[in-house]
Amino acid sequence: MDHKKPLTWQEPGKGEPLPAIRVDQLGYAPNLPKQVVVTAAGDYVLTDESGTEVKHFPNVETKEDAASGDSVATIELGELAVGKYTLTGAGESREITVSERPWKEVTNALIKGLYYQRCDELLEEHAGVYKHPACHTGLAEEWRRPEPPIPEDVKAKMPPHFLRMLEIPLEEPYGEAPAPRRIKGGWHDAGDYGKYVGPGAVTVGHLLYAWKLFPNGCCDDLNIPETGNGVPDILNEVRFELEWILQMQRADGAFYHKLTTEKFAPFIMPEEDTSPEYLSPISRTATGDAVAALALASRVYRQYDEAFADRCLAMAKFGWEWLAAHPEKRPYRNPMGMHTGYYGDQEDHDERFWAACELYATTGEAAYREAAEGFYREVRKLTVFGWAEVSGLGALCCLFDLKEKGGEILYEDLKQAFLRRSEWALLVVKDSGYHTAIPKTDYVWGSILTCMSNAMAMIMNTLITGREDMRAAALAQLDYALGLNAMDISFITGYGERQVLFPHHRPSAADGIEAPVPGLISGGPNNKMNYPTVKDRLGDVPAAQSFIDETEFADMNEIAIYWNSPAVFTAAYFNSLTAE
Repeated sequence: MDHKKPLTWQEPGKGEPLPAIRVDQLGYAPNLPKQVVVTAAGDYVLTDESGTEVKHFPNVETKEDAASGDSVATIELGELAVGKYTLTGAGESREITVSERPWKEVTNALIKGLYYQRCDELLEEHAGVYKHPACHTGLAEEWRRPEPPIPEDVKAKMPPHFLRMLEIPLEEPYGEAPAPRRIKGGWHDAGDYGKYVGPGAVTVGHLLYAWKLFPNGCCDDLNIPETGNGVPDILNEVRFELEWILQMQRADGAFYHKLTTEKFAPFIMPEEDTSPEYLSPISRTATGDAVAALALASRVYRQYDEAFADRCLAMAKFGWEWLAAHPEKRPYRNPMGMHTGYYGDQEDHDERFWAACELYATTGEAAYREAAEGFYREVRKLTVFGWAEVSGLGALCCLFDLKEKGGEILYEDLKQAFLRRSEWALLVVKDSGYHTAIPKTDYVWGSILTCMSNAMAMIMNTLITGREDMRAAALAQLDYALGLNAMDISFITGYGERQVLFPHHRPSAADGIEAPVPGLISGGPNNKMNYPTVKDRLGDVPAAQSFIDETEFADMNEIAIYWNSPAVFTAAYFNSLTAE
């Protein structure tokens, strides 16, 4: 592969045309569906390694796919034994691999991708060429700068949404400013070096439920510093983030929203980012997310470290006390002068719902159940698993941990509502020529999250109902991430014959290594929230092809921990189905 050549949309008739045969570039499992998509009509023949014809697909007819603008058809390969095959048609051929554990390695890589995001020293024995010294080792202090009044002539030039944001009052500080202190660990959130409680807690939730539901799909040693300590490495990695989240709790129980510098660092290595870090104001959403993740962690880690489990639960309860004492809604906003990730969320009932569910599952106390039932009446998006909407994580807790203990509201009613709403994801897949769970209108910044969130919902439906159509549609999302898409690109660094090479990721750009850090998933196509330079480059490109594999384009090629984690959940499920 030419590691110096970005993979991007090509104007028809210019540049090297994309292959007409699109496949999961890591391969397929013998006992699971095997779909390929072709962009040209005609006859297709599948041969084995000896050149013997195995299957013939005559007169394949294509039809237009709205999201990509391609004319496509699906070929179902059916039952195949382990081996290598060649699909030939439309004047070209594509190799197809069937193996016992096609997604084992990439599942491990997606988990270890989080290790490379550690705000810590990465040693060569674990990180190889991606090693680097310890980073962000200075003291952090609370951000308590008074906000100056904005002159009226300046206000007049501000866009309306910015003015509305400035109307949100900042959370009040608590007591005297604490002394500056070193806050260690945590994961760098995305392509930058900020660390954010809400997204981190959501990532923790995805990973802990992947472990709880599919332990044999994500149980391998990963060669991280904790390997061999008697705890599964996925839990070792998650604990690294949990220890950081615990340090982000304020003295009154609330959680700071984030720990970042004043502004994003340039494209330098993390140890070179020596600007001071600041604890932003607290937020209700970050507090709810942290409470939920810690309550969940207290159940998961109790068999390995009872003292740590007790500490997680105590801090979760303390955080809940603060939330209960502050029931009014107040969105977070960046204080003036802080120009790092916003992660503003206008609603917090879903965070409170998830937190109450996890606390009830952990303690069995009726007060948490009553709170969860109350907030359940306000949530609507039970099949969504993003950083802003976390109702789906509450549903995970109710459906697979609480189960019948949730009673009529938190189990029976919620289950029926969840099953009804997850049908929508299946309809989106059926409407897509590439079987992608992203509606044409939802190719936004981080569209891979929509894809993987819907995969999670369909997997959960499958676990409840046993429906094979839901399982096949969920598997198609893993295929999508690994190359079966309109761009013929594997969106996971290090995996696939045509893979993302230039993610918007500071270490990958600054380390002097040709290949990017492996195991990171790109945000993918985006035609909604684009930089002006993207619009100039791409023009009126179909939504599913709005992608440029170049470092500068964070709007479509950034990475994020909470995009890796639902991909881990999805890959771990299918990896578990192929485990011995």
